[in-house]
Amino acid sequence: MADATTHFGGTIGGVPDSVALLQRHAPDAFAAYLAAREAAYRPPPEGHLPVAQKELVFIVLDVAAGHVEGALAHAEAGLRAGLTAGQIMEALSIAILVHGHQCWARAGAAVMRRVEELSA
Repeated sequence: MADATTHFGGTIGGVPDSVALLQRHAPDAFAAYLAAREAAYRPPPEGHLPVAQKELVFIVLDVAAGHVEGALAHAEAGLRAGLTAGQIMEALSIAILVHGHQCWARAGAAVMRRVEELSA
């Protein structure tokens, strides 16, 4: 198992404050979380999805959950992994169909504003 700085730095660019808090105050829970996250990020052939597709799943799930900070971090990582603004928007359009406009208003629009900034 990698340390948090190495793993999160390599996936989303840094350790989120929420994760750092978990690490400081619940080290056993953090260790389990980190192990599960490392497993989710395994590249093929151990894992089955390319990193860009994994990031797209994370974006949509974070948007559906209203977790703006996570959705933004995964959108940035997704763009670095090769996702396009169109792919992200299409996936978010599907999220709107399933979860309603509120997921767009709470988090999806913020993601696309950030994607626009980074893609400009």
